[in-house]
Amino acid sequence: MSDVTFLVEGRPFYAHKVLLFTASPRFKALLSTKPTNDSTCIEINYVKYPIFQLVMQYLYCGGPESLLIKNNEIMELLSAAKFFQLEALQRHCEIICAKGINTDNCVDIYNHAKFLGVTELSTYCEGYFLKNMMVLIENEAFKQLLYDKNGEASGQDVLQDLQRTLAIRIQSIHLSSSKGSIVT
Repeated sequence: MSDVTFLVEGRPFYAHKVLLFTASPRFKALLSTKPTNDSTCIEINYVKYPIFQLVMQYLYCGGPESLLIKNNEIMELLSAAKFFQLEALQRHCEIICAKGINTDNCVDIYNHAKFLGVTELSTYCEGYFLKNMMVLIENEAFKQLLYDKNGEASGQDVLQDLQRTLAIRIQSIHLSSSKGSIVT
């Protein structure tokens, strides 16, 4: 009963235009560029089949609650959610990344978030960097994020982002503490 076929890694995935057309602007654009006939086939080259299955499971089941996402799939699913403009799935992936952040993966999560333009997750990572600076200063990946091979500061953007995040946090603490006091 499907009326659209996606070809992902050479494997077919059958779906329904009516569901996808309303799912996101990206799916609407993909379906609108194909001629309307009985069997539309759209090749997807930028997402692995298991990740595409998770995207479709999310759409067909009505939310992320039913998804069984492996740790090694979360970044790819985040990329797919961003690409297909599925904001709720993207936010779900960001939350999973934030919950699973540690000193070993924080730089990878940050770099991926910056690459995708996922500002809330990258800001969360910056806060994690600030909170765990004493441990991270010994972390090779973190040092590489801040410095190039010659020991020169190459992470000016990172340092500026950290400075901005620190300023926002200090201002937030200041505002919350001043709300509790009575000004005379």
